[in-house]
Amino acid sequence: MARPHISLVTPALNCAACIERNLASVREQGLSDDAWEQWVIDGGSKDGTVAILERTPHLHFVSEKDGGLSDAVNKGLKRATGEWLIWLNADDALAPGALRRFLDEQPKYPDARMFCGQEKIFRYDGTLETVEAARTYRFEELIGPQTAVNQASTVVHRSVSDRVGLMDEQYRYAMDYEWTVRASREFSCQPLDFVIAHYHRRPGSIMDKGIAAQHREFLKVRRRYGCSPWDRHELRLRWYLWTEPLRRLGWLRRGVRRVKAWAGREPLHPISG
Repeated sequence: MARPHISLVTPALNCAACIERNLASVREQGLSDDAWEQWVIDGGSKDGTVAILERTPHLHFVSEKDGGLSDAVNKGLKRATGEWLIWLNADDALAPGALRRFLDEQPKYPDARMFCGQEKIFRYDGTLETVEAARTYRFEELIGPQTAVNQASTVVHRSVSDRVGLMDEQYRYAMDYEWTVRASREFSCQPLDFVIAHYHRRPGSIMDKGIAAQHREFLKVRRRYGCSPWDRHELRLRWYLWTEPLRRLGWLRRGVRRVKAWAGREPLHPISG
């Protein structure tokens, strides 16, 4: 069989409430069945997720206990056969027509092996929070002011994964950041001026519960790749960790949110609750 153009890797765990949106967004891209594949790597869900996967056409999945998000993504990448790879979490979705537009745009940049599109961020209540601009993923920026990556809107050629390897499983929260830093040392990234994916904040998700741990891993990655602890951009990360105990005070967090709402500003990390 011919290799599909695009492989999507979707780690999942107890995502029955949102995974149908993900699966539908992929099936509705308007591509022929032989042009894409989706691998769902389920960590042993007990909430009905597996039943949804079983009844979904044109889908590959496994359901078994795993070692965490990095392990699940790696399992999917090892199984993927497509020329281009996308990591799309179960609670996220593709933007309408994103894959078709990517396949139209990609030949304009024949030497590019990494692409990053725009990404819509949705609040817990489903309303649009912001649209993140496409990123260039330059190494100097990633270990400088930029730690955020548009993970679901990043499309990479399988040669990138073959060259730089899989997710480093020592990281449980910032594995996408570390992998992108690693890849950026060898490959340039072409930004695309359209939305590829929708990121949906979800109460109880790994990122919802692990923002402080993610920041600690950001610092660990920066040390690994030679960033000085005295770099001026470190202050933002350290300030978040220094003030983390205060965020556990519900009355204070609610008060800060009210002040930010009055000033017309979104919380930097709108933790649910």
